[in-house]
Amino acid sequence: MQFHIPQYIDIEDKLFGPLTLKQAIYVAGGAGGAYLVFRLFPGYLFISVPIIVGIAVLTWALAFYPKEKLGKPFIEILEAGFNYAIKEKLYTWKKTTKEPELGTEEMFTPSQPTATPAVPRGTLSSASFGLDVKGPKKEESLDGNI
Repeated sequence: MQFHIPQYIDIEDKLFGPLTLKQAIYVAGGAGGAYLVFRLFPGYLFISVPIIVGIAVLTWALAFYPKEKLGKPFIEILEAGFNYAIKEKLYTWKKTTKEPELGTEEMFTPSQPTATPAVPRGTLSSASFGLDVKGPKKEESLDGNI
């Protein structure tokens, strides 16, 4: 007996036209928030328009931003940022000052430059230098020209 394995189980169902239930809730909440701001500040467009635009951008990001770009849904990124801003931070390292012991003074000695190692001057090293820098020796012809 063969069993049918369900396919595409990670894709949400479209309930309201091209929108899923989550997307429809985000869009309805954003539209309600924009309408509420419009009704609270009826004559002050310089206050209400930037707030409404911010609500619209946040609504678009919540409802339609693809999770493949960030690796997570935008709501989880927003939640992590909110938790980071609100919660107490844990510092694992703090610099402590060391109290000097009484009666002991440290002597300051300036650091000495390191000496450059000497280049060996044997037959092999001079031949190598001649090959690397000067190039191979050209043999002279019989008439003295190179």
